Amino acid sequence: MTDALADRNVLAGRQEQAFPRLSSAEVDRLRRFGEVRTYADNERLFSAGQPGLGLFVVLRGSVAITHPDGLGHAIPIVEQGEGQFLAEIGALSGKAALVDGRARGEVETLVLSPAGLRAALVAEAMLGERIMRALVLRRVSLIETGAGV
Repeated sequence: MTDALADRNVLAGRQEQAFPRLSSAEVDRLRRFGEVRTYADNERLFSAGQPGLGLFVVLRGSVAITHPDGLGHAIPIVEQGEGQFLAEIGALSGKAALVDGRARGEVETLVLSPAGLRAALVAEAMLGERIMRALVLRRVSLIETGAGV
């Protein structure tokens, strides 16, 4: 296998780990740690530089994640849909968001506050391990692109 092909395979695996899709059973296990909120089309769920609300699990709809470039442009990162979650490692402590999240259509989410997220990680250890891995990989990716510094 060539080095370039090996690198692509590692990145593809890392992408799946950074942006996993939770099963409906996994989402149900998280419900006791958060509250359901809805957002209208184009409404911001969170903004770069503003205190984060915690972790958002998308129950319905999709959310575009972008990074502001300082010139007023929104650089697309990823769009996440049903069963996926929105956060990075700073969500554990309510630190300022590093990216923007905007609803695409009407969106329903399960929001886990930083305290709720920490409780879920402890109470649901196997699921918590997947979530933590994703949060760490997302931060690494943001640092690599200059957004997380």
